[in-house]
Amino acid sequence: MAFDINKFYADLDEYYARHDNAATEQFLKDSLAMSEEYMIIPSSCGSCDDHCDRTGEEKYDQLSDHEKEWIINCSDTRIAVLNEMACFYRGLSKWDMCLTAFDAVKAELEIRGMQNNSAYAVVILNMAGALRLMGKLDEALASFKEAETILLKASNTSDYEMAGLYNNTGLVYQDMGDLASAAENFEKALTYLEKVPDNDAEIATNRANLAVTYYNSGNRERAIEYLNAAISMFENMDGGLNPHYAGALNTKAVMLFNAGDVAGAAETFEKAIEKTKLIFGENKEYAVGCRNASMAFETLGNKEKADFYKKTANEILAKLG
Repeated sequence: MAFDINKFYADLDEYYARHDNAATEQFLKDSLAMSEEYMIIPSSCGSCDDHCDRTGEEKYDQLSDHEKEWIINCSDTRIAVLNEMACFYRGLSKWDMCLTAFDAVKAELEIRGMQNNSAYAVVILNMAGALRLMGKLDEALASFKEAETILLKASNTSDYEMAGLYNNTGLVYQDMGDLASAAENFEKALTYLEKVPDNDAEIATNRANLAVTYYNSGNRERAIEYLNAAISMFENMDGGLNPHYAGALNTKAVMLFNAGDVAGAAETFEKAIEKTKLIFGENKEYAVGCRNASMAFETLGNKEKADFYKKTANEILAKLG
């Protein structure tokens, strides 16, 4: 009996739907342990005394086709679970555990000689996303460039993977303040997204990113147009709990605040942090959202709410380190 990867993904979706991060983390840990238990080859030959002096490669060559297939399937399973675990920790801003899991995925792929495969590039993309959130922008950009080199050469690269590459590269340039390069990459991403069916979430996210870029470039009218289109899409998908919805709301709140609509900004900041907490828990983005809400309520003269959100933000940031 092998690890049922389809059941793993179905169960993981259910755990995420409950928004219980502790339970989801335990499920991922249990799944990883189970996947590694299945990596024991179902044969008494590979480790018997007659073969103890052989190298790992020699032992592998002696395996039956069934045993070799078993090893590959178990490796695929371990990669899948580790990757999901890394992304889970990234969402919680638990960087050490996130990068450790990504390193384990890379190591597993390297053992199998898959460094030039799009699957390896996707892992690098995910790691680069974590590095960006950690503020290590130069490292993130270098990782995205490494992934781009692999994806452009790989024969199995999809339009979706290319869209993800350029969208996330655009985010790094945006954080660096290079808005022209950010817009260029976001536009590249959009050309690939338009080729992918059933991808409203990705298109909405791309529009939200373009909105920020145009806003910071001074094109406020185009920014608002893109942002409203993105928010309208997010409201109608995933029961209003798409992971990028909160970020789009936070962006709208900032625009409202800068336009002088402080009351509207405060209300939207609260909506954004409510979504963030529900989806990710009290992570770094939640703390930043609380600080933004505190600023808005302080401007309105609502000291009670301003102090509450400021205290909440400081406690979360201190906890995260």
